[in-house]
Formats: sequence, C-alpha cells, structure tokens
Amino acid sequence: MKVVQSFSLIYLLALYGLVTATADEEQTKIVGGDIAKEPVPYQISLQVLINSFYGLGPETWTHNCGGSIIAPYYVVSAAHCLDGIEAPRMSIVYGTNDLRNNSSKGTRTLVESYKIHPDYVELNRSDIGIIRVVDQFVFNEVVQPISYSAEEVAGGVSCLLTGWGYTMPIRFGRTPKDLQEAQVTTITNEECNNRGFAVNPTEICTFTRIGQGACGGDSGGPLVCKNQVSGVVSYGTRFCGIGSPDVFTRVSEFKTWLDENQL
Repeated sequence: MKVVQSFSLIYLLALYGLVTATADEEQTKIVGGDIAKEPVPYQISLQVLINSFYGLGPETWTHNCGGSIIAPYYVVSAAHCLDGIEAPRMSIVYGTNDLRNNSSKGTRTLVESYKIHPDYVELNRSDIGIIRVVDQFVFNEVVQPISYSAEEVAGGVSCLLTGWGYTMPIRFGRTPKDLQEAQVTTITNEECNNRGFAVNPTEICTFTRIGQGACGGDSGGPLVCKNQVSGVVSYGTRFCGIGSPDVFTRVSEFKTWLDENQL
C-alpha cells in the first residue's frame, strides 16, 4: 500500500523559522515545472497567521495552500486546507506571481467565512471547500475569475498545474516565492487505481513522467483543463514527483454545490 499525504503545509508549519534558505539556495522550479512567465489571474495564495518560531516570534502570514477565484467574493480550494482553522486566521493574496514578503505586489483580503463539503473525508472523498472573502476582488488584467468545469475530463488531456508548492521530492525548507507551473496529463481512474491509488468517481488523477508533479503547498490549487478548473489539488505520495499519480478533486462532480453556496 502506498503512503498518501495531503499537500497542505499545516503539518510543517512548526518548521517555519527553523529551516531557512537564501535566495541563491532557493529552487527555481516546481517538481518538474518552471517559473510561471505570465500572470495566472485566477490563482491565489491561501495564507495562515502563525507564530514564526514556536510562539516566540511575531505572528506572520504564511503561504499554506492555493486556490482559484471563481466569482467576485469567492474562491474554491481544498477542504483539508480549511478544516479546523478559524476564518479570521486566514487571508487570500491575489494578483501576483511573487510571494516575497508573503504578498509582494499582490493584494491581501481576509477570509470572511468558508464551507467544507459535507461529505468530505480526508484522503478519501469530497476534498473541496468554498471561501468567501471580506473585500470583493478587483478584476483587471492580472485578476480574473475562472469558470469551473461541468463536464467530466477524460484521460489523456493536457492540463496546467500552478502553485507555490515545494520544488523537490522531500518537503523540507521553504517553498518558492515565484509561482510555478507545469503541463501535466490526466489519466483514467482505472489507470490511477492500477498505479496504487483507490480513487473514486469524484477524483481525477494526473501522471506525466517521473520527476514531475504537485507537492506540499500546492494543495487546493487549480488543475486547469480546456480553460476551466477541472481539478483541485488534493493528495499524493509522501515524496513528490517520484513516479506516482497526483490526485485531485474532480470539480465537475461538485458544480451544483459550488453554485448553491455563492450567496
């Protein structure tokens, strides 16, 4: 049996401030990807307010997960990125590919509330949540919503994965400051199961090659196929990009739920 692990950074937040990397040491690629050269206008950084050193330092906003802007007040992300965290301790940074100083040229808005799908079970099913922000997103050339898929995506489809997740197979040190991107390919659920996962119809898998894939910090982020969000980064193996599929929540299965929860 494969060891699976969600891609959230919550379990590693205690290391923040203990493990550092200089700008020269920072990896410049996602696991098998590249720095995004163009704005990704729907991409957000979901950040959590934490103590930087076991409660001894000042509180700071820290990138935890990704997500996608889908409406003027709403973001879709993964349930495991939200579960157990108080809304006032979360914020959204948008309108930038650069997270230097946690926001750089982007805009920050606080999280007003969120909803987790009622059928959510970690590493099992329905890993999706919807976030309402306090301040309406300001749409412009670098900030735009993206539609979410109503149609099931088959295997063999090329999709774009973006995020600020770890760039090496071992989730250690700090995540990159520049948004990363990679072209990945969907596989059928049958093939995903044959590769060691027990996925269900509400999930979708990708696998392109060894040395490429999502990692810690990419959770909740978008898998965009045919210009729509078709997947939400959910989980994979403990080590990233080592030849196993990545598992995403299949957004088309939750379109009605997302529609009904934008009030």
